[in-house]
Amino acid sequence: MQNALQTTAITSTDLQTALIDIRHAAADLYRFTDNLALLKIVHHVAVQMIKSANDIQKILQQNFSSELMSDALKSSKSVLYLEEIVDADMMSEFEAYVLPFTQSLDDKELTRFLSEVTDKVELKYNVLLEKTHEFNALLEEFLD
Repeated sequence: MQNALQTTAITSTDLQTALIDIRHAAADLYRFTDNLALLKIVHHVAVQMIKSANDIQKILQQNFSSELMSDALKSSKSVLYLEEIVDADMMSEFEAYVLPFTQSLDDKELTRFLSEVTDKVELKYNVLLEKTHEFNALLEEFLD
């Protein structure tokens, strides 16, 4: 009964699995926004998320003691980026960037199309944020 009440300790493998989820979500967003000038703001975030996940992965693969691992993760700019991105309001920035384009269009079909693209970007971005939240929660527990 006591084992059922104990929480499972988070391992570096758990963190690595969560990073894979982030990379998959970021890659999906990356592919959708690749080479589309209007979506460059979101594309940049996808690139940064992939780079950050890769950097953190490298730290986790080191044979550090638990203390050195904690220090390396706590001081990582990539970890800080993942913490900050969940608080950033990137979708508002993106929508503010796209809005002038839609307002200047007379073509309702093209306006609808841009709205649909924006909605799709937001869905993909929200998946990425969800995966990042999950990783951040695991990391916080891992570091405690």
